[in-house]
Amino acid sequence: MSVFKEFLDRIEREFGQKLKVVQTNNGGEYRRQFEEYCQSQGIRLKYIVLKTPELNGLAERMNQTIMERVWSMLAHAKLSKIYWTEALTMVVYVLNKSHLVPLEGNVPQKVWSEKEVTCRYPKVFGCLAYVHIAKDQRGKIDPPSTISFD
Repeated sequence: MSVFKEFLDRIEREFGQKLKVVQTNNGGEYRRQFEEYCQSQGIRLKYIVLKTPELNGLAERMNQTIMERVWSMLAHAKLSKIYWTEALTMVVYVLNKSHLVPLEGNVPQKVWSEKEVTCRYPKVFGCLAYVHIAKDQRGKIDPPSTISFD
């Protein structure tokens, strides 16, 4: 419950918009408390039948799409599964700045923030990276950076 409150507070502050609807799977021991909180905030709850992800159509398909892209990126970069969170972050970053059919060709970040969107740092996932070494942590003739393998 506290995580949802933090999320709600952050998005409303960041974007100046109110959350209107939350769709939930109709389960969990905090249901009554969550319902009361949403009602107090003017948030409408939509329920789907418990343990039927197929009824959550668009969200489930998007989850599947995201994970397939994560697996593809890891395989292409020949990285281990421990980097799945970095791949996931990159996939969601790119999706949020891409034109999507359900949004009638609009970009999610632009629809949400009503601001123009740019995709600034397009790099190949898993590409070679150099890490800067601060002057106080290296000697006079040591290189200013090192290749990162982590």
